[in-house]
Amino acid sequence: MEKDSTIEGCPSCAGIGVIPKMEESASKLTHWPIQIKLMGTVIPFLPNADLLVAADCTAFSVPDFQNRFLEGKKLLIGCPKLDNAQFYVEKFTEIFTNIPINSLTCLRMEVPCCGGMTAVLNEAIKRSGKAIPFKEIVIGVKGNVQKENVIYE
Repeated sequence: MEKDSTIEGCPSCAGIGVIPKMEESASKLTHWPIQIKLMGTVIPFLPNADLLVAADCTAFSVPDFQNRFLEGKKLLIGCPKLDNAQFYVEKFTEIFTNIPINSLTCLRMEVPCCGGMTAVLNEAIKRSGKAIPFKEIVIGVKGNVQKENVIYE
């Protein structure tokens, strides 16, 4: 019986190289995985990165998500309502404590529950004792940028 190479294992924290150009634009995603819950303790693509932490819904709400927000950034995604916020605080505290991050952008939806992502990242920065430049971008349910807030410079 022939083995299906797609089920032999999931690549962990790896670069994905150049994605072939499809139609008019190529993907800006440079690594895999992107789910916060899938991150291990060693994340080789994060040192000295400009990190974008995006709530899951943002990529589906913003028509041109990758071109507008992902260029030059490393991406992690999650849902502050459906996932465990305490796990996120602990995971990001570990990341910020052990890995130098150049800047942090939180991209979240306008809905109140999504504000939890900003709160999680803010708490993790405080616990890490690091001074990481931190910006929040709030997306409306129709995909427009509603506001940008500088949390730390």
